[in-house]
Amino acid sequence: MAEHSEEDQATQFAQRIENLLQGVLGANDDLYTAAPEGRRVRGGGTSYVIRQLCEKGIPINSAGECILKLSYTFHCSCRQPDAWLQVDKSSIMLTGEPEHIPLLRYDYVRSPSSDIPAAHLNVYGSNDMASRLMLTCYGGKRTRNRRKEYVEKGAFPTFSSLHFPVGGDRLRPGLEDILQMAIYEFHIDVEPDWEITLNDSRAEYRSRQIKALVREFPDLAYEALIEIGCDLTEKPERSGRDDRPSMLIRY
Repeated sequence: MAEHSEEDQATQFAQRIENLLQGVLGANDDLYTAAPEGRRVRGGGTSYVIRQLCEKGIPINSAGECILKLSYTFHCSCRQPDAWLQVDKSSIMLTGEPEHIPLLRYDYVRSPSSDIPAAHLNVYGSNDMASRLMLTCYGGKRTRNRRKEYVEKGAFPTFSSLHFPVGGDRLRPGLEDILQMAIYEFHIDVEPDWEITLNDSRAEYRSRQIKALVREFPDLAYEALIEIGCDLTEKPERSGRDDRPSMLIRY
């Protein structure tokens, strides 16, 4: 049972994103994240949309020059009153600047209407072999649809239309992973203590996902605790290892 209202949870979620971005990219005269926008949904209830404040994306600099823009949208709701807020749909995208060319996009759809993975990655680039395979392989519905589009519209299948699965509902990447990838791969400008902020945020995100998994699969949690000899009448101690970072924050 959630301790806060649906609206309060949405506000806290938006604030967590804002804290992450300010701690990694630096304080800004304007906010990075817009206030949650409530929308009535069919059948009653409210969906909250949380997105970046700047419509064209958040500028990300390297050596003071804008090289990327970050865009994100999260559609959130509660299944029932007093329940925990859940993400129903999300999209996180990086574009290369100043041409505003898409590089990659992480998407998540809790209830997909087709056979695409619920959580998936699209990479924008050219790969002739992938295009040929998508066009010539037989048997699948998606392949048939691609061939039909090509014949009727001349729409050649591109590498960016491939959907790479990335962990499903509970194990999908977070905004923290996209930020750290940009830090390591593109050497973007960050705050001195960016890693502390990012790891704290990642640990919170993964802790929430683990708790959600346990609520969904209490039998597996029980079996795992019994296997390591836990006394279930009291809270077990978390085991740790000194030779590697905690799995809650590991990149």
